[in-house]
Amino acid sequence: MEFARRLADLMLFRRGPQDMPGDQSSLVVSIAAYCIVLFIQVALVGSLAGALVQAGLATLMLGLYAATILRLRGLSNRFNQTATSLFSSGAVLTLIMLAPTHALRPYLDALRSATDPSQVPMPSPLFALVYLVVGIWGLAIYTHIYRNALGVPIVLGVAVTLGFEVLLMLVFSVLG
Repeated sequence: MEFARRLADLMLFRRGPQDMPGDQSSLVVSIAAYCIVLFIQVALVGSLAGALVQAGLATLMLGLYAATILRLRGLSNRFNQTATSLFSSGAVLTLIMLAPTHALRPYLDALRSATDPSQVPMPSPLFALVYLVVGIWGLAIYTHIYRNALGVPIVLGVAVTLGFEVLLMLVFSVLG
């Protein structure tokens, strides 16, 4: 219960990653939760094999990215708390996105099979808005985590957060 309270406070910007547990078990549970929920989200709109690869690779990349960024700043000792913060908040955000993802599946299926994408009816504006709002909230949370963990101004926190998103898009674009 204490972990959930700390996580809620982190996601509402009342606490930083330094307030999250730094033990190995919290980290492992956070990684597992993130990977499982991400697998479910991707499986809602794609194949199970693709979801397994994407969820596993995204999880691995997030951990490696956080470790690398912290190491570059000489702050490797902050990895467990930072990674626990990133993975656990990411799991909650992805969980929130499950319903909108499921609702957008017909649109994505129609878009994939359309010969003329302009003829595909637009998805519900409500679900598109939820996606946008939760996406921006997620970027803000990750910026908050990186800014606090790295001890940098918010502009650099934004840059680090966007750097990961660009890296993720590049890797998944190359992999197809």
